Amino acid sequence: MPQKKNNLLLTILWLSLLTGTLDGILSFIFSYPANPEQSYRYIASGLFGTTAFTTNYMVFWGVLLHYMIASIFSAVFFLLYPNFKRVINNKYILAFVFGLIIWIVSTCAILPLSNVPDIKGVPKYPSHLNLVAAIISFIGLSLCLGFPISLIANKYHRKNTCATSQDFNVSN
Repeated sequence: MPQKKNNLLLTILWLSLLTGTLDGILSFIFSYPANPEQSYRYIASGLFGTTAFTTNYMVFWGVLLHYMIASIFSAVFFLLYPNFKRVINNKYILAFVFGLIIWIVSTCAILPLSNVPDIKGVPKYPSHLNLVAAIISFIGLSLCLGFPISLIANKYHRKNTCATSQDFNVSN
C-alpha cells in the first residue's frame, strides 16, 4: 500500500512539473515580444500588485505562483479523473472539458480576484474578453494542461484499477 501512495504523489509531482512547464512555454509564446521575466513579474503582480514590476526577486515569486497554480489544477483534476470518466468516457473529450474548466476558473475567479494591474490588451475581467483571445486561451490550456492531465490520469488510474482488481481475484 505505501508503494501505491508514493507512486501517486510522484505521478502528481511529475504531472505538475510537466503542465507548469508546458503552460509557461505557451505563455511566453502568447506574450511575445515580452520576455519571460516580464511574464513572471505579471504573474507575481497577482499577489503583490505593481510592486512586482520594480522589485528584483519578484521573478522567483512569479515562477513559484505559476507552478503552484498549475500544480493545484493538475492535482485536483488528476484525483477527480475517475469521477469525470464515469460521466464522459473519452479521455480526449475530457482534456477539453478540463481545459474549459481551467479557463473558466482562471478567467472568472483567479484573474479578477488578483492584484494584477490593468494592462492594455490583457483583460482582467471576463466582460472585457475578446472572443478570439478566449478561444486561443481555452485551446492552449486544453493542450498544455487538459491533455497531459487526462492522458496521464487515464493511464495511472487504469493501471491501478487493474492491479487492484487482480489483487482480489480468487483462483480456482
